[in-house]
Amino acid sequence: MKKVLLASIAFYSFLLWYGVNILSFSIIDVRSIEHFPLINNILDIFFSIFGKNDFALRLPGIITGFTSVLLFYKLTEFYLKKEKDRFYAALIFMLIPGMIISSLIVNKSVYIIFLTLLFVYLYKTNKFISYIFLAFPVVLDYSFISLYFALIFYSVYKRDNLLLILSLIFLAVNANYFNYDIGGKPKGHFLDLFGTYFLIFSPFVFIYFLFSMYKGLLDNKRDIIFFIAFFTFIISIILSFRQRIKIDDYAPYTLIYIVYMVKYYLNSYRVRLPQFRKTYKTLFVFLFVSLFLFDLALFFNRYTPARKLSGSYYFIKPLIYELKKRNIKYIYSQDKRFLKILEFYGLKGGNEYKIEYKKRENKVSIFHKNKKILEIDVSKLNTI
Repeated sequence: MKKVLLASIAFYSFLLWYGVNILSFSIIDVRSIEHFPLINNILDIFFSIFGKNDFALRLPGIITGFTSVLLFYKLTEFYLKKEKDRFYAALIFMLIPGMIISSLIVNKSVYIIFLTLLFVYLYKTNKFISYIFLAFPVVLDYSFISLYFALIFYSVYKRDNLLLILSLIFLAVNANYFNYDIGGKPKGHFLDLFGTYFLIFSPFVFIYFLFSMYKGLLDNKRDIIFFIAFFTFIISIILSFRQRIKIDDYAPYTLIYIVYMVKYYLNSYRVRLPQFRKTYKTLFVFLFVSLFLFDLALFFNRYTPARKLSGSYYFIKPLIYELKKRNIKYIYSQDKRFLKILEFYGLKGGNEYKIEYKKRENKVSIFHKNKKILEIDVSKLNTI
């Protein structure tokens, strides 16, 4: 077990190190900061300590992600009796692609995961404090409406009137504060959503996630984690029939269901005689190895045609290098978000040079006094 643990931690650390060094500050990151102001406040603190650089940019997410893994491990004590089982559950949670990605890119998902785990842990240890804690996310982000919605069903199931009243109040306040609106015409984004879940869990683990959800429905001892994961997942599926949903509003709540997946697997494994456990051992090895391979494929996709799916994370650093090589230090862009990225890497605002990024064409054009002097195909830029 120690060898597996050390190998997994080393692999996890390598992916985080690789991500910090390879990934660029992206337009997607800028959007996340705009939509979740707490990130901006946290980044200001880290920038003041470490300066404006990629390390300081990614460090808050990495710390929060690692803390979430530790918190998840503590939470497994309520579900898994053996320490060995708890270690494996934490390793799987740590290596889930969605967990690694949310720890690296600047987004709210890793903070939602942490706050959800913290709430569940508090609920398991001190319900009164957990009820007080529930008020904290009310005005933090609109995505917490899914948590309150799930808790309404859980409180009815457990006949917890206090939790029911609080959940209803917090849901109403959250929906009103963020002017939550469900709209759109049926456009069939269901398959897109499922494809995204495949990326978050990895394909084979997601299939087992669905199977475990089914087993959870048949379980007479469903608890708060099941309700949070199940109802947020169902809400996302239902809404996907009418509109394109933001996956980081729902997926973070489903990741904590890993503990149930491990629990059901071990229950099925241990009720069988040793001679009939071979299939389950093979299944575990297959899922675990597929998780490793998918993580690698996800991080090294810049060497494949899949690079286009996340190209904005790769071309900025090489682009900055090309601009500085041509002694372009002052530049202007009509895209304010793109301009923020350039300023992050040391370029300053100025009218002499102008830059245009055409996402569909995957090209960047540089103008000097309104005359195009350079056009760069960003897909051909090498990552520095």
